Amino acid sequence: MACTRSRSKISADRLFLFALVWTLSFPSHLWAAFASQFSFLTGEEYSDNIFFSKNREHDFITVFSPTLTMLYAPEGQVIPTLSAEISPSYQIYARNSDLNNFDNVSAKAGYAYQYSPVLRFYLSDWFQRQGKTRTESFFQPYGLLAGPTSPPPVGKVVTPPLSQNVTGLISSGKQATNFVSLGGSYLYRPLIQFTGSYTNEFTSYIDAGGQDVYHTISARGIYNWKQDHNLNAGYKLSIFDLRNGDSGTVHEFDIGDDYFTNYTLQLTPTLSLAASSGLSINTGNSGPRVANNTNITITKLWETAELNGGLRKALTPSYGVSGISDTTSLFTTFNWHMTEKLSANSYAIFSYFDTDDVIYKTFQAGLGLEYLFTSWLSSGLSYAFNWLNAGAGANKTDLLERGVVKSNIVFLSLTTRFDIWPNIGLARSMSSSTLTPILTTPFPVQRTQASP
Repeated sequence: MACTRSRSKISADRLFLFALVWTLSFPSHLWAAFASQFSFLTGEEYSDNIFFSKNREHDFITVFSPTLTMLYAPEGQVIPTLSAEISPSYQIYARNSDLNNFDNVSAKAGYAYQYSPVLRFYLSDWFQRQGKTRTESFFQPYGLLAGPTSPPPVGKVVTPPLSQNVTGLISSGKQATNFVSLGGSYLYRPLIQFTGSYTNEFTSYIDAGGQDVYHTISARGIYNWKQDHNLNAGYKLSIFDLRNGDSGTVHEFDIGDDYFTNYTLQLTPTLSLAASSGLSINTGNSGPRVANNTNITITKLWETAELNGGLRKALTPSYGVSGISDTTSLFTTFNWHMTEKLSANSYAIFSYFDTDDVIYKTFQAGLGLEYLFTSWLSSGLSYAFNWLNAGAGANKTDLLERGVVKSNIVFLSLTTRFDIWPNIGLARSMSSSTLTPILTTPFPVQRTQASP
């Protein structure tokens, strides 16, 4: 019998090979600016609903996951402008050995380029493949959720909105997702800035069949009319081709203000509020035609902790379930660097999806602890709760079950880290996933020298 390989696995292999060949092609004098690290995670997970369905089935899962990370910083800079990471995982099930797999893989890369003091570009790609089960072997702490006037952190990966990260709760079987983001910012005047971006989100429902493709083009003007105010207005065009056959465009218009109080680059208490509101218009063949578009993010910073909370409301995809959805989400995250070696993070996200055919609600919450024994050895303990409630229209899709589905997941892990370049051996620097928060704005800070 002929053997065929999954297209998503081939894509991951090609991505890794491309990254390796591309890296090796650099001249030798640039290698000094590179750093790379290899880590190996082993963990034990318990889930009381491994398929996330009404037919609950529990199991213990042993996880092995190697991760290769590469960083690059231009001469004279200490913050990497390029980061790349690939992380496959192998799962061994205690009660369902037929589910043992190497199906889950994640690969991501981000690059930032400062063309001139006033012009900057960034590019990022995030790929993830899920197996047929719905487990959460990796507790991902969430960082700051900045307002629309703040560019992505240098060299970091742009991911889909946190409030819409629900694909693991509503899909059936194996799936693969890829999210590409390209953007830039131009400082036209000291107080006026323009930003623009293009994103492509692609989801393939490997077992269920079909795919979602979502293109988004956005532009925004920003006016720093006072020291603490960034007035902004934006337009976003979304072109979609969805699994259920729907296609069309969504136009979004909004205006808002990012407000900063007690802002300073030093680690002192900082509070920020970003708010915008506008109108979304759907010209596709199904779904809500007109909806309010509102974004609110409140951020509070301390020297060792950060707290986020907010609301998102817009026309979004329904992620394979139906057509365009009028989606409302409430979210909060909290990260705390408790001691030099101990950190904690938590999150809670509620989303309400309203489509022509189906109305469903999701809720996700989690708590995680990470302890650094040494610079090269750490342990983690996390808990996650997932909940979904689908209405009568759920029988119109093969990705949802009518009624309430929920799961509880506990994960205990141990991670070792090794430096590959420029040093070889056990990692020599701490690499906690929870970093000391710093709030940044897209405008240069005017500095004045104190009078003698």
